[in-house]
Amino acid sequence: MSRTEEQFFTLLQSGLWGSPVDISLFSDDTDWPAILKIAVMQTVSGIVFDGISRLSSELQPLTTIMRQLYQTVIRIEQSHELLNERLTRIIPLLQSEDIYPILLKGQGVAQNYPNPVRRQCGDIDLYIGKKDYKRACELAVGRGIVSNDILESHKHFHFDWDGVEIEFHHIVEKLPDPFKNKRFQYWTQYHLQKNKLNVWNLNNTEVLLPSANFDALYIFNHAFHHFISDGIGCRQLCDWVMYLHRFHAQIDRQELMKDLKAFGLLRAWQIFGCIAVHQLGLTKEEFPFYTDKIREVSQKIILKDILLLGNFGRYDPKWKTRPPGYLSGKLHNFRMKNRRALKLFSIIGENVSLYYIYYLVIGIQQIVNDKFNKH
Repeated sequence: MSRTEEQFFTLLQSGLWGSPVDISLFSDDTDWPAILKIAVMQTVSGIVFDGISRLSSELQPLTTIMRQLYQTVIRIEQSHELLNERLTRIIPLLQSEDIYPILLKGQGVAQNYPNPVRRQCGDIDLYIGKKDYKRACELAVGRGIVSNDILESHKHFHFDWDGVEIEFHHIVEKLPDPFKNKRFQYWTQYHLQKNKLNVWNLNNTEVLLPSANFDALYIFNHAFHHFISDGIGCRQLCDWVMYLHRFHAQIDRQELMKDLKAFGLLRAWQIFGCIAVHQLGLTKEEFPFYTDKIREVSQKIILKDILLLGNFGRYDPKWKTRPPGYLSGKLHNFRMKNRRALKLFSIIGENVSLYYIYYLVIGIQQIVNDKFNKH
């Protein structure tokens, strides 16, 4: 890693764990714009800000840079307030119709951070399930909270509610291998039974959250899915790391090992585990099934990819070559995703090989849905 990347990670670790910053890495010639550019690409500016705040004033960035960074942090905190406010409205609305959604990732995962409002947030994902899915969608439309065109993918209905993206899931996720996917759907139903859920009290609203073994695997699988598709930033891995730290004593490791093997995720889990430990600061004791054997692959290939492409691969220069047309744009995306999948196959293995067919099928389904919804 470069010196700038080392500086970034020591600040990130300080923000995650409240630990002292290694001041030997910093001096008068610290390239703060370069460090903060990485933080933006990795969507962890708020956490890095907490790390910078632990430096002495003479080692911190210039006042103008700190002021700009603080404004970014304020916007992140305001986003949290907005999403939490929407949760306290949408969940009681659904519950009033005997629909009990389960919050996936997002604001629930943020509660595992030492300072939840410094985690950069995105949208609201609510698992509804197949039984109540149609009613939930009709309720959202009927109550007038859908403020854009209705969009639906193979796993969820999504809409904008006055600046907040909300997704109603009838399934949590879909695996590319049909046999593993069938098992995954049963696994999901088992873990998301009401008696296995956790509860987060948000301003007198009871928000249902998944169990420890479910989220330990699901948060990773969701990040891994995005990594294969386009790329991920450190924020997705921070979510996973903070969850493993918070719930390590509640995770049934024997069951987790069985599930990772069943879904073909063990090798990928251990590859990313090296980053979780060495770059993000999780202890080996709190990371299930750590191994040093694949650390070189993890550091030289996977970490390099994360730092280069950033959050959801948005900094990949190939996106700039996407043609403007709808179908030509979809075809361009498909080619990019499958080149990536083929490149990663030799590194990660079996779980990558089926993505070629998976992206083709999902892409065709999405085109049909989008065109149908327009008429």
